[in-house]
Amino acid sequence: MDPVSTFLAAMISAATTNVKQNVSDIYGSEIKTEIIDYQGMKIPFQYQLWKIKSKSVCSSYSQRMEVYSQCSVKEKSLFRDICEELSSHDLSHWKVKKVQNMYCNAAIDYKPVIASISNSKEVTETREKEKQCNLLILKAMGNNNAELIAERDLVCGKK
Repeated sequence: MDPVSTFLAAMISAATTNVKQNVSDIYGSEIKTEIIDYQGMKIPFQYQLWKIKSKSVCSSYSQRMEVYSQCSVKEKSLFRDICEELSSHDLSHWKVKKVQNMYCNAAIDYKPVIASISNSKEVTETREKEKQCNLLILKAMGNNNAELIAERDLVCGKK
């Protein structure tokens, strides 16, 4: 290939790539992945067609429910904060408007997963008291021992 043909081929290729990239940017047709460090947590999500894909939000944490829940709650807050920040500036570039709409829609539409796993001391104490009460009820059945009946009434909350 002669140098002029090579140059023209390179120019056509660059122009085609540039047009393709512009169309892709305007319509948001390619899936894009974002990971934003927010409140001490790396928060991943994907978007396409200028819409955040809900199932992709915090997907890397999906195997650990408590962390996934924390991430999704922070994600909702992140969407709201970005929306507010972009809305507070009067930027008219089309891409800023697309991004602003994307985050503002996500701030409204995204529903975080709220899960809390704990071992409540009150629940454990209540179950232990129920077990003790049931045991004393069984012991007191058919037994006229006044002390045993009094203990059962005390533990079971009877008078």
